[in-house]
This record gives sequence, structure tokens and C-alpha cells, in this order.
Amino acid sequence: MRYRTASASSYPWPVRVVLAIYSACFLIGTYTHAAGILRRGLLASPVPVGIGVFWDALTLLDPLAAVLVWWRPRLGLPLAVAIMAADISVNSYVYVAGYFGPPAAGLVPLSLLEQALFGVFVFVTAPGVYGRNPSDASLAKHDS
Repeated sequence: MRYRTASASSYPWPVRVVLAIYSACFLIGTYTHAAGILRRGLLASPVPVGIGVFWDALTLLDPLAAVLVWWRPRLGLPLAVAIMAADISVNSYVYVAGYFGPPAAGLVPLSLLEQALFGVFVFVTAPGVYGRNPSDASLAKHDS
């Protein structure tokens, strides 16, 4: 028997809801990064070039994750986790380093809080989704 890469449609509905949330949020991220490029141009300053390259790359990586978590979850889930871990780390560094103004004591920008909440959602749910096998019936019909 050959290994089949299942799409999200072969998973039970609660898993499909989780994957749809991932896709929607990564598409929101795509919009955010594309809008940033339109507003500030490529390699946004005042951040270091490496951070600008990373943010610009997310304009391509976010929609890739949005598509892969839906059509090929086994490929998309590790990408989603990696993107969120890197993006939260980079954005937290940018905030703490004060590239866009001094950090306010005890306050976190709303966008970073929203991103962190989505990151926690991804980190908590991805292992369960990744470890779950799609229903045998949906894979069996593809084996013939």
C-alpha cells in the first residue's frame, strides 16, 4: 500500500474547523504583510535588513501555509508551527528592541497579542491534528 497524503476534507469536521481557522489566519497575515510592503516598500525600515527580508518572505510563506494546511496538512502543519514560532519571536524582539518606539511598561501591542494568541492555538492544536489519521474510509476509496 502506498502512503497517501490526505487533504483536510478527509478529516472529521472538528479537525477541518481547526484547519480552516489556520488558513483564515494565515490569509490575514498575508494581507498584513502585503499591506506593509505597499505602505513602506520592501525591506521595511527602521528594522535590520534580515527582519525586513523575513517579513517580506511571509508575504509568500503565509499563503503557502494557508493552502498546505488545507490541502496537505502533513506538510502544512510543520510549516505553520515554524512560521508562528519565528514570527512571534521576531516581532517580540522588534517590540522589545524599540524599533518602532520605546516599549510601554506592562503593555503589549494588540497586533502582537493577537498573533501570540493565534500562535498558542497553533502550538496547542497542531500536534493533535498532525497525529490524527484521516478516516480509513476516505483513504480506502482512493486506493482502488
